[in-house]
Amino acid sequence: MGMTAGDFLLALGMFISGTINTIAASWAQQTKSYGRTTEDDMSTTIWGSLNGDDGKDPRSFDHPFFQSSTMFIGEALCLLAFVIKRKMSAEPEEKKHPVCGNSIYFSLPAILDMCGTSVMTAGLCLTYTSVFQMLRSAVVVFTALMSVFILKRKLYVFHWVSIFFVCLGVFVVGYVSIAESDDSSSASKPASSVMLGNFLVIFAQAMVAFQMVIEERIISKYGAPALKAVGFEGVFGFLILSVMMVPLYYIQVSGGERDYPLEDAIDALEQVKNSTELQVSLLGYICSIAFFNFFGISVTKAMSASHRMVLDSLRTVAVLVISVMLGWETFHPKQLIGFFFLLLGTGMYNEIVRVPALFSYPEDDDSSARSSFVEATGRFDSKDDGAESKNINEPLLANV
Repeated sequence: MGMTAGDFLLALGMFISGTINTIAASWAQQTKSYGRTTEDDMSTTIWGSLNGDDGKDPRSFDHPFFQSSTMFIGEALCLLAFVIKRKMSAEPEEKKHPVCGNSIYFSLPAILDMCGTSVMTAGLCLTYTSVFQMLRSAVVVFTALMSVFILKRKLYVFHWVSIFFVCLGVFVVGYVSIAESDDSSSASKPASSVMLGNFLVIFAQAMVAFQMVIEERIISKYGAPALKAVGFEGVFGFLILSVMMVPLYYIQVSGGERDYPLEDAIDALEQVKNSTELQVSLLGYICSIAFFNFFGISVTKAMSASHRMVLDSLRTVAVLVISVMLGWETFHPKQLIGFFFLLLGTGMYNEIVRVPALFSYPEDDDSSARSSFVEATGRFDSKDDGAESKNINEPLLANV
């Protein structure tokens, strides 16, 4: 069956909102704004110090935890979409999924979402935008390992080969980004900062994978429509992270000349207040998160894994092109080698690229085996968003 006009619009919406999502997050971090005045006129967070920011106003928006809290606002908007969709449904009230039923159970994945997103956003502060986007493919590796050791699922030989290709791609992309740093271009970043940023992005994928395992357990036991699950994770994530930003200010990290806090929410608010550009970028970030989840859930129902993988690949290419055009980074052809291995590994893992002459594959009717296979994008493997979702086995949509 070919792609309908409706499917094309959903795919286009997911592609555009997903691209805006990453670009808006990086745009906010690239924006310089006047913040609160410090005694020594230095950077207010460790992330600004690691980036070589001298701290003098106007300075870059290096506030990954505050920025992550705005992401949760975007997720929370999905709860509003769920409520509206529920009210418009023609089903009898007793058959509709309750708005608040079992919602407290989503606080645990919300904590993992908070940790994973915050660490990823911190990594984005230090590394390049396109590298950040490519390194997120590492979630396949961690999800596969957790499928084996936690969910006790079987992986075939082709899975392990595909994991090797993903690891190889991550290594090549990371190595090139570090090796090509500290060059003479204005877009260059310190190699040590890029290395730390790459590590944080990869480490965050382990949290994302663990979050998906927890989500799968919760959904399989209690059931919940996808929009409701995303929405409540947004609500809990925002509330918890807002409280956490207080102790994060008092956790000091040595940055050479002095110690810096992990986050300074007061400075972040001051910078947002003083910059229209920063306000627009954060608003775009919030809205793109909401639309990306909505379109992503719809695409998951309407299209195959191959369609979603193509969309995610196009998104990565778009992020790279836009970042280079805006002068945020320099294009390095060697990164395309790593990108190729990432695509190959992800395609093999999802059985989009099959080599029957070398590998055996699970039977088409073996749903228990296929349920653990991570697809390129999407979040909830559900035939009906209004019905109880039974399986969460795909990389998180809502993250940066």
